[in-house]
Amino acid sequence: MLKLAAFGVAGCTAALWPLIGARRGNRGHGDEAPRWPLLVTGTVALVAGLAFGPTAAGLAGAVVGVGAWCTACIVRSRQRVNAAESVAQFASILANQAQVSRTVVDALETAAPLATGPIAQTAARLVDECRNVGVEAAAQQFAAGSDGPLAAWLADVVAVAAASGGQWVPILGVLEGEAAEAAATARHFHRHVAANLPQLGLAAALGAAVALGSALVSPDAWEWLSGTQGQRVGLAATVVAVAISVRPLSSAWEMLR
Repeated sequence: MLKLAAFGVAGCTAALWPLIGARRGNRGHGDEAPRWPLLVTGTVALVAGLAFGPTAAGLAGAVVGVGAWCTACIVRSRQRVNAAESVAQFASILANQAQVSRTVVDALETAAPLATGPIAQTAARLVDECRNVGVEAAAQQFAAGSDGPLAAWLADVVAVAAASGGQWVPILGVLEGEAAEAAATARHFHRHVAANLPQLGLAAALGAAVALGSALVSPDAWEWLSGTQGQRVGLAATVVAVAISVRPLSSAWEMLR
């Protein structure tokens, strides 16, 4: 029984390791991964282990863990697309206003109310800070703050443009092009990478369904799976399935950070 429990712990750890490793890596970069995939995976593995044994715990942890990780990547990718498109739209408005505005602050004050998406509130706060403490101080506060990459991007734009004297209009034009390219890259990643990740979760679920279906159809298969040898083989298959999924999921999350 202790050996089976040890195999169960090993299988669950292997299933949860991609989530644990990603959380550690993101914490070091100030961008912590969401907790819900880890909590859901651990809960399902624990319930399955208590009800059906260590093999079920490892198998359930692998299937749910891979599926939850795929979902987390897709959600993050969609958020990245929305943010990039918001930045591109605001950069276009700001570049257009720069053609008819005397200063960076004038262009920002006109463009901020027209912004939509995640950048809208950031732009409005930056305008208020520019009025209160000046452009340079406002840019430094936003760059050093915890408002996220959008705030840092906007602060850099304003700081560089304000420090360039009469040459700030071409700078905003260049940044408009860069923002549009970043949005196109985010859409391409979401369409060709994130949107295909559910196939990993589906493959894991199908493997578990085949094993469970065989056990339900054949009493001999159920007896073998319930034994020590079946438990070991099932947990080994779980570890292999998770190992195959780790690389694409970890690479996808790394690109989304």
